[in-house]
Amino acid sequence: MLVIANGAFKSGSTWQRNIIRHFMDFSPLPEAFRSPHHDSFIHTDKLQEIVDSDIIREKNFLAKAHIFKKEHIEILTRNTSDVYVFMIQRDIRDAIVSHYNHFINVRRIKPSFNQYYWTVGRFKAMQILKYNQNWATYTDNVLHSSFEQLKTHTRDEVLKFAEFLGVNPDTLDLESIIENTSLNKVREKSDRKWFFRKGKIGDHKNYLTGKMEADLKKLESGFNLFEKAGYYLMFELR
Repeated sequence: MLVIANGAFKSGSTWQRNIIRHFMDFSPLPEAFRSPHHDSFIHTDKLQEIVDSDIIREKNFLAKAHIFKKEHIEILTRNTSDVYVFMIQRDIRDAIVSHYNHFINVRRIKPSFNQYYWTVGRFKAMQILKYNQNWATYTDNVLHSSFEQLKTHTRDEVLKFAEFLGVNPDTLDLESIIENTSLNKVREKSDRKWFFRKGKIGDHKNYLTGKMEADLKKLESGFNLFEKAGYYLMFELR
């Protein structure tokens, strides 16, 4: 089978993948399956070739992804017997704050949050909204979860993950999985500690102003032509 831990950037897909990898023996992704940029990511331009391959019926593979284009979703959701997708969402406000901190860690330019929000953040919010909207109607081989549920009801969510994959929870050391995949534990082990932030629910209260919150609400209702143009220039054509 092919298992994909998917979600918008900074929504919890890495955490999700770290949990799932403890469920069974996964073979390394074949080179042809891998993204040219990240070995653990699925190659989105080869999705049809991958889901048609006999190898996913012979071995188990686990990949991470940030897939949101409709044509890619359709490929993954047509094969419901050999492909399993975990789709995780996060409060868009906290996701934007997490993206901001990632942004200032990897770039030379270090804008204030206010500068970031009005030039980049609101367009990132549009991308996240697109991710979540495009996946919303798919349920046959897609398990929908959220960062907040995984944080506050970890054991229940881990059991739900196992059930989705047909794994007997009695064969799992749940307490060990939960302990060893906690954000604090993963941060300790990582050589990129900055990548794993607080993981705090509601941290947006320390960053977003009332005007920004109102703007996000407006974006949830739809994008105007200018906003769409800015989004495509920043994230689609980049």
